[in-house]
Amino acid sequence: MSNIENGRGLVQRFVEVNKVSIQDLASTYGKSRIWVQRALNGSDRGPAVNNFILEIIRDFKIR
Repeated sequence: MSNIENGRGLVQRFVEVNKVSIQDLASTYGKSRIWVQRALNGSDRGPAVNNFILEIIRDFKIR
């Protein structure tokens, strides 16, 4: 499994700077708030989390 920590950090900074709530992300992507929170803080890992982080990066064009 690849390391997605750089992407996770980019998404965390994007959320903080743009004042996007975890609940808003969860609603947008059809996930539970807890799942999104655990995915972004690194508690959960795996292919589903990696795909979720990549999807956010692509959708918001985070660079």
